[in-house]
Amino acid sequence: MAKIPFKVSARTAKLIGLENFSNAEGAIIELIKNTYDADAKICIAVYDLVYVKDENDVEKLDKDNSSIYVIDNGVGMTDNIITNQWMTIGTDDKLYSHTSDGGRVKTGAKGIGRFALNRLGTTTELYTISEETKEGQYWKVEWNDFDKAGAVVSQINADLIEKPELDLKALLAKKFKDNNQIAQLIENNSFEKGTVIKITNLNDNWEFDQLQRLFGNLEMLLPPKEQNDFELHFFSMSNTEDFGQVKGAYYDDFDYKISARYLDDEDKTLIVDITRNELDVNVIENRYKELFDYDKMKSFPFRLEDIKAKTIQLKTTLSEVFSSDVDSDLIEKIGKFSFTFYFLKNTISDDKQDGDIKKYPYKNFNSSNRRAWLKKFGGVKIFRDDFRIRPYGEKGEDWLKLGERQAQSPGGAGQKLGGYRIRPNQVAGTINISRIHNESFQDKSGREGIRENDVFDLFKNLLIEIIGFFENDRNTIMFHLSELSKKRNKEEEAKRKAKEEADRINKEQEEEEQRKRDAEADSDKQPEDSNQTPEEEPEPEEKPKDGATETEKSLAKGVKILSQEIEDKDEEIRLLRNFASVGLIISSFAHEVKSLRSRLIPRTSFLLKELAIHLDEKDLKHLDKDDNPFYMIKLIQEEDTKLKHWLEYSLNSLTRDKRERSNLNFGRYFESFKANWKKALEQRNVSIALNGNKDDENVIRAFEVDMDSIFNNLLSNSLNALKGSKKEKKLIEISWKRLGNRIEILFSDNGKGLDQQYRNSPEDIFKLLESSKKDKKGEVIGTGLGLYIVQSIIDGYNNSSVSIMNIEDGLALKIEFQVRKDS
Repeated sequence: MAKIPFKVSARTAKLIGLENFSNAEGAIIELIKNTYDADAKICIAVYDLVYVKDENDVEKLDKDNSSIYVIDNGVGMTDNIITNQWMTIGTDDKLYSHTSDGGRVKTGAKGIGRFALNRLGTTTELYTISEETKEGQYWKVEWNDFDKAGAVVSQINADLIEKPELDLKALLAKKFKDNNQIAQLIENNSFEKGTVIKITNLNDNWEFDQLQRLFGNLEMLLPPKEQNDFELHFFSMSNTEDFGQVKGAYYDDFDYKISARYLDDEDKTLIVDITRNELDVNVIENRYKELFDYDKMKSFPFRLEDIKAKTIQLKTTLSEVFSSDVDSDLIEKIGKFSFTFYFLKNTISDDKQDGDIKKYPYKNFNSSNRRAWLKKFGGVKIFRDDFRIRPYGEKGEDWLKLGERQAQSPGGAGQKLGGYRIRPNQVAGTINISRIHNESFQDKSGREGIRENDVFDLFKNLLIEIIGFFENDRNTIMFHLSELSKKRNKEEEAKRKAKEEADRINKEQEEEEQRKRDAEADSDKQPEDSNQTPEEEPEPEEKPKDGATETEKSLAKGVKILSQEIEDKDEEIRLLRNFASVGLIISSFAHEVKSLRSRLIPRTSFLLKELAIHLDEKDLKHLDKDDNPFYMIKLIQEEDTKLKHWLEYSLNSLTRDKRERSNLNFGRYFESFKANWKKALEQRNVSIALNGNKDDENVIRAFEVDMDSIFNNLLSNSLNALKGSKKEKKLIEISWKRLGNRIEILFSDNGKGLDQQYRNSPEDIFKLLESSKKDKKGEVIGTGLGLYIVQSIIDGYNNSSVSIMNIEDGLALKIEFQVRKDS
């Protein structure tokens, strides 16, 4: 009897690999995971896409001349590793060698990740330098060779060439010399070892929307924490400003944060840290002290000192969490893990009362920011060894069935004690498991999720029990606040009656004043020679017995004024909301505008060159300027230059790093500020003088977008004040210095000074809708928002202020920011 071996066709081996990468995004993520397993400190993914126009003038991707690069500075590969591991399909290296030399738990185990290369393109080139041998290697494969009829996998070959002189840093520096961001990363990092993968003859039509989606998915690839030992960057050569470093979904504007750790020790210990951030603790302490008179609120973890502590810790065991009916063998198989989740409500809908005493003393938050963040990062996601397992939490997928739980018990947190359930659209969470500690959680064959089994079902129930700790905590506090509100309801009723009484008194006062005006008018109409006797004169009406006293009238008038102020504030909010909507619309068209900006200057330059081929400019000198095409194009070029400057300024304010709080050095900021406005100021013959230094003592924690709003508005006002000035030197001065724990900034110009209408009350310039900008008919054309926004932003920083220093020969403002003690 003959013994015959199995054979695997090359096409079958390829298909087995491709089944694991159903889409291009999954393939890119797989390659990035490989760089992590290689102990890389940095990974750079670059899309070098070339677009051409077809016969219908439609722009399409030139797949043959486009490339994808995956670059890392990991340990690299020797020729032996390439031959015996990289070229071995289904290698078991990662299966039995769990950790890398750098101590990282390897993310892969199936040994088919290299087929991600084929999913992206049909040709792959690989340059690598091994940390072990310091020798360079070049590897190339044509994946179409796997499709040859009748070929078995052992007949498919790849090229492997020794490259003893290979210099990865020089190779990358030459390739990406025209991209400043990538060039800087190459310059700042060591590439004495590592791997560069180049994929060509691409399979997919990569549109900008796909790149944006991929970038967003990469942000969710890493867990929401600082990843100190691994940097990930993503770039598109044709959209240089749209991408950059991939940051995890870290967020600090939450209502609750729950951090749970299962130790998997002998006692099966579960530790749950609950961080409360929903309510204003100072308000609770000052205005809600009766809350702690309830029995439940007198003991840990609900006492005033527990609330003030912000974070409390609960320690329990799985035997206390689960009933005795739960299979202990399944518990043994769960393994050590951690679970962190955030609760973020979208809107404050529990209480719509105004006034000092509210049902729930919530902290303020930005609803639109929360909704946007939850839309992107919402849902509970699973990470194995710091890399995400899809599809858990994908687009907020509710795999824990929190929505079904909430539908069965839909009551709010304060309605009754017990039964409160969280909604799935208010949660963002991360579960961290490991190949080492959680061997029962194996991936499905298609890498889309974990195999469903009894252990995983028990694990999901344990996660829900952990969420229950949060639900119980919030429910207890909110319920007792609601009960307290019921006790105080008599006071709320008294407020309502007081307002009704105030309205009645004000109405009587108005009617009384109207009667007096009518009586005076009738008296003026009577003839002077009237023979009416005193006895015939009408007697005055008696004052109603329940007429209001002067004190009551004053109080009623005060209530009316306060009501009007509230209406004015609501109007202000509506106005600012409209302007915010305009900003969102501009932001949504940012990509199209960026493309236009990059074409503004070259288009006229190309037109001039093309025109010069057919016409000699000297031959047209006899023409009038307005008839000379060269002159007309140069005028367009000047206008394009101005437009490009304004587009750069506008789009610069939309960059993501300006919306993050950071250490802002005023010296460096004002230098950049001056450079951004250089062109616009030159056109107006205005100069900026900066007086200050770039020392680290002139630093505050701030949002750069806030500083842009302040100083762009001030500059705009100064330019308006300098318009039409006959002074030889139009000057704007900005000076700054450190005074103790404050930074003082003086912003001044030598324009016309404060408009006459504000000379007697200069502070009015900071009021909402105040503007001295008028057209020739006297109509106000200014928005009246600039200086109001300036003061509002400054008031938002602790112990900061803005004041007017000079209003005569120009206008000078002093701004003071307090420096944090730890700065």
